Amino acid sequence: MGKATEKIILNIGCGFRKLPGMINVDAYANCKPDVLWNLNTRPWPWADNSIDMIHATHIMEHLDNWWSAFKECARILKVGGVMEMYVPHHTSTQDMVYIDHKAVIGRNSFHMIMKNEMRGTNAWAKGQDRVPMAMVGYILIPHPHLVKWWIPKRLLKFACEHMTNFCHEQRFTFIKTSG
Repeated sequence: MGKATEKIILNIGCGFRKLPGMINVDAYANCKPDVLWNLNTRPWPWADNSIDMIHATHIMEHLDNWWSAFKECARILKVGGVMEMYVPHHTSTQDMVYIDHKAVIGRNSFHMIMKNEMRGTNAWAKGQDRVPMAMVGYILIPHPHLVKWWIPKRLLKFACEHMTNFCHEQRFTFIKTSG
């Protein structure tokens, strides 16, 4: 019988939130990451198709070119590998008020990887290479203080989708579809 292999999971941009069982990666030594690496520097130090999962909590909006970083995630993930990404919601006061936030990311940011042969609505999008990722999950996460109140879930979901500052963040889940 073959030896079971341990899954390789990256926690990119970990900051001070190092997660057990993951390789915690950050650009700042004072965070004491397992791997000291600036995610703006490409290529990343992992081989193609070598990572089982990537956890990215509030890091993509800080990068100089988040789309290039997303493509790096696709490069290093194994086929069938999962990426879970949390970013501020565009209606949240958390979105662009911080001086180190460089991008707004939302569901439409990924129109090029959707199951749509148009692959975008403009010349830039049509000229881009396919990214072998499929979005398999999207969740709006309300501000934590709103969850404590008794607000019917349907009403809170409506408020998150259509009103300002109800939704704190959004979680995207992607699966790598090909090599």
